[in-house]
Amino acid sequence: MNKIHIKKYITFLFIFCFTLVGCNQEGDTVKGEFDKKGIITQIDIEGSRILVDDAETGLIWITLNKNENINNYKEGQEVVIWIDGAIKESYPAQADALHIELSQSGNETVQPSLSKFIFKNDKFPPDLTGFVKINKTRYEMARGGFEWKKGNQTTQTDAASPTQIAENFKAIVVEPNSKATIEIEQNPNLSAYLWNSDRENIALEGKQITFPANKGRYIYEVVAKWSNGEVSFTFVVEVK
Repeated sequence: MNKIHIKKYITFLFIFCFTLVGCNQEGDTVKGEFDKKGIITQIDIEGSRILVDDAETGLIWITLNKNENINNYKEGQEVVIWIDGAIKESYPAQADALHIELSQSGNETVQPSLSKFIFKNDKFPPDLTGFVKINKTRYEMARGGFEWKKGNQTTQTDAASPTQIAENFKAIVVEPNSKATIEIEQNPNLSAYLWNSDRENIALEGKQITFPANKGRYIYEVVAKWSNGEVSFTFVVEVK
């Protein structure tokens, strides 16, 4: 190998090593596809965490890493999140952030298009019940976690996950492909999830759920949401 070739080889090796080092700098780390995306609904300054409403997970507490400043965030912003480790199955769910960024619309405050829950007899929080109606029979769902806001008051509770709640819920026997209607007062926005190995968002037809064709035990979570509150309900069916 002549001197010119040796010089070119050394130059190439130097550039290659510099590229590797540069790619491993913290600011240049390739993060890949984000894990969660949603609207910030609450900020816990002392706990250095934000409560995000994600389309798939619902409410999830995200604890910022030590390099993030909680003062950079405000309610109504839309953020994308890379999760560090596993998501804890509580209500709301909980996770640690590897990295957070404002989405393209994140600098704008998102105005909720939800109806407002009216607190009756000034009872706060409300003792709200939810029902699932199957073949003209109404079954009360098990209430899980909730969050309510009234003026300057905010109350919320962490609850067991739907899979844990389901352990004490007597399964409702249903026919394959049959339907159920969700009945919760004051016209909330409804989301439904099927809990199997993972939490799967399922489509609602208005306020109706269509059960699977295959036999088995199925755990459902229904999340009712207003502009000033949110409640999770669980029920279980056995498709025969």
